[in-house]
Amino acid sequence: MLSNQIRLLFCTCLISLSLQTCAAAQDVKRFALVIGNTNYRTAPLKNAGNDANAMAQSLTALGFQVSLFKDGNLSDLTSQVQRFYSQVQKDQYSNKLALIYYAGHAIQVNHHNYIVPLAMKFDNYSEFMSGLYKVDSLFTEINKSPDLQSIIILDACRNNPFESNAVANNGNMSQGLAPVKAPSNTMIAFATAPGGVAADGADKNGVYTKHLLQHIAKQVRVEEVFKKVRSAVAKETANRQIPWEHSSLLNEVFFSPPKNRDIPDLISF
Repeated sequence: MLSNQIRLLFCTCLISLSLQTCAAAQDVKRFALVIGNTNYRTAPLKNAGNDANAMAQSLTALGFQVSLFKDGNLSDLTSQVQRFYSQVQKDQYSNKLALIYYAGHAIQVNHHNYIVPLAMKFDNYSEFMSGLYKVDSLFTEINKSPDLQSIIILDACRNNPFESNAVANNGNMSQGLAPVKAPSNTMIAFATAPGGVAADGADKNGVYTKHLLQHIAKQVRVEEVFKKVRSAVAKETANRQIPWEHSSLLNEVFFSPPKNRDIPDLISF
């Protein structure tokens, strides 16, 4: 009899905590900036534009307020990022999640990561470097809103587009991307581990984004979503590509918040 009472009390507490979690997860206003760069003059990509389109559609369906930006130069990219974070910061809602998804080329130079916009110039090394967008610039924007929950997804590192370019590749460029430390309350997700190369995919989507699209609508925490993606990508690529994340999230975050009516299904004995 006592055992049944303890079990009932445990169930009641667990349901109460789960309901609180779900209520908090649903009470978050969600914004997303989706970026896709495909039409590079040097090393154009087959799937980055498709990946961006599909991700924008999926996030819209999940209730995100989505901005889609494709094939821009550095000035356009910088303006889009600043406009996005300005919109998020001006919104008066107390609980906010800002997500940036990027598909395209990215490189590591002197242990720093850079997104590669279109319209790069190669007259000299200084001009080349000044045309790149430093990923750390995103952290500056995030730090302006310390209470903001943030996710950055980089589906990049398909290859080094400048490997044979003497101006760009002057010995400071490394394969893949460098590990980074996320600002507070932020998760950064990479399509592959530091120093690794991501597959562009044989179909209409890159391998990483294909599996992310398959799991993103599941009503589980973002950490679990990325774990499922990592497992699927590793299996498809025979462990040649292992997605990687760094997280400093302080709260439970969902792409697709669970509904309260589903909570009893979480409990079984």
